[in-house]
Amino acid sequence: MENHAAIAEGVTILTASRGGETSLERKGHGVFTSLLINALEGAAANLIGSITPGSAYAHIDQTLGMWGQRPVFKTNTDSFVSLREVDPAISLDDLRKLKKLFPTEDYEYRLDPSYEPRDEGRTDAMPPVEPRNNRVFSLLQKYNRHGLLVPVGADHMWNAAMESKSCRLTLLGKHYRRLADQGLL
Repeated sequence: MENHAAIAEGVTILTASRGGETSLERKGHGVFTSLLINALEGAAANLIGSITPGSAYAHIDQTLGMWGQRPVFKTNTDSFVSLREVDPAISLDDLRKLKKLFPTEDYEYRLDPSYEPRDEGRTDAMPPVEPRNNRVFSLLQKYNRHGLLVPVGADHMWNAAMESKSCRLTLLGKHYRRLADQGLL
């Protein structure tokens, strides 16, 4: 006999484990509860600091994979609401700059040694350090740390600058650029 239940509109259910599974404990506390608290404290936040039921579930599910306990997530909603807002990993102002720095989604932002503020690896033939470019490079490095862009033809952003290469948006970067372009940030 199949076990089905109707979920009312606007309801989300998140449980520690499936029927027949034991909810695990570690050091006297439920593993699921610890992960849920961690998710709500910010581990499940997106780049703009929003924690949704879906992001909380994803955080818990990914972490519980190593424990062999499967959480259950069921929902009947048109869209997720934010359960909590935390400080964003990147400010909205900085995310909005994506559309200015990358005029199109496939644009490659050209770098040169003037972007790198350190003297390490610099030769006399290289252009001098430019403070304005240093500020831009600092932002580009922040985008890189959060998976929004990658260097092209170099392993690291420092190499891309010192070797006069470029950087480009990742799929996630393109997504946030579109949000910025549409005024949704």
